[in-house]
Amino acid sequence: MKTILYLGAIDDDTSVLYTLEAMAKSQGWDMRTTTEPDEAFLWVINNQIDILLVDYHMPKMSGLEVIQRAREISDTVVLLVLTIEEHPQIARQLLLAGADDFVNKPVRLLDFASRIQVHAKLAHYRKMTRQSYPMKGISEETLRKVIDLLVSNADTEFFDVQFLCDNLGLAYPTAHRYLEYLAEKGTLFKSQESPEGKPGRPRTLYQMK
Repeated sequence: MKTILYLGAIDDDTSVLYTLEAMAKSQGWDMRTTTEPDEAFLWVINNQIDILLVDYHMPKMSGLEVIQRAREISDTVVLLVLTIEEHPQIARQLLLAGADDFVNKPVRLLDFASRIQVHAKLAHYRKMTRQSYPMKGISEETLRKVIDLLVSNADTEFFDVQFLCDNLGLAYPTAHRYLEYLAEKGTLFKSQESPEGKPGRPRTLYQMK
């Protein structure tokens, strides 16, 4: 069975991001791209990516700072640095900050594909040894879809189980299981809403933190 791989890339040059996305698509990999560090950190926080490619030279936050912050958030995500730098001192700083490897610019398809394939095994190993999804009945693929939906609707004040059912086609017990899992992990706030003037059980509501 082919391992499902999720990639992310941050670079201030949108043409580079376009190229990376096209390369990933040619290999059958899902890739999200951004120029904003905070968006990349959100992917890492919510476990939406297996591998993050980080440009070394960026104006808002340096690649070194992004690597440091991403590694503080997660010790399982694989961090690859996009760089033309070959100075050993810079490489040492990046590795000490938490980088796993480097991808040279300009990025070539063969080099890109081979690096990702190698580090896909590392990403899989880290997830398995950390047992990231210990709860019975939790699928990594479905969990990512749930998180993507919730993040894209983060402005919604509250949502309930039916929201997942309507948007992802999940059965009610399945949607409830994933929301409870995320609430237990601390990703979601959970509250109860009592029906106004009507008999019945309170409705459970959830909200992104």
